[in-house]
Amino acid sequence: MESSDEEDVGKHRVHLRPITLRNAAPVTLHLLPCEIPVNRPAPVGRFFTSAIRQGPDGLEVSFRGRSLRGEEVEVPPGLVGYVMMMEEKGKVLVGKQDFSEGSEHDEEQEEQELVEPPEALERDFDRFIGASASFSRFTLWGLETIPGPDAKVRAALTWPSLAAASCPIS
Repeated sequence: MESSDEEDVGKHRVHLRPITLRNAAPVTLHLLPCEIPVNRPAPVGRFFTSAIRQGPDGLEVSFRGRSLRGEEVEVPPGLVGYVMMMEEKGKVLVGKQDFSEGSEHDEEQEEQELVEPPEALERDFDRFIGASASFSRFTLWGLETIPGPDAKVRAALTWPSLAAASCPIS
C-alpha cells in the first residue's frame, strides 16, 4: 500500500524557477533531529543560535528541554545548497531582478517568464519551486550525541563526488 506522500509525488510535476537561484541570499542553516510542523519565520537567532556553546566534543544547545549535540558540515566544493520553497497555487515568486551579467533582453525575457504563468501547464498538476536562500555550510544536530559518519545527510553529500568519479565531465 502506498503512503499519501507517495501518492502526492505521482500526481505532480515540479518545475524549478532558475532565476531564483541567482539572488538567493546566504543564510545560517540548522538541521535538527526533529520535525517542527510550522512553516513561518521564527526568531532563531534570538532564542536558539545565541544559546549554542562550544563543548568538549563539539557544539551543544538545548531545544525544548532536550540536549542537542552538533557540528558544522561543509557543502562539497564547487556546490551550493539552496533552501527551496514551493509556490502556493495561484501565487508566483515575483521580484524585480538586478543582474550585472547577461544581456538586457535576457533579463526582460526571464522576468516575463516569471510573471506570466504558463497557460499550457495544468494548474492542479504542476508545481513550482524557487530558492529562498543559499548556504555553503550548515550545522548538523543530533539528539544527545553528534551525528556520526553514518548519518543520512553525510551519505547524501558523498553522491556528487561519486557521480563525478564515475562519469567524468569532458
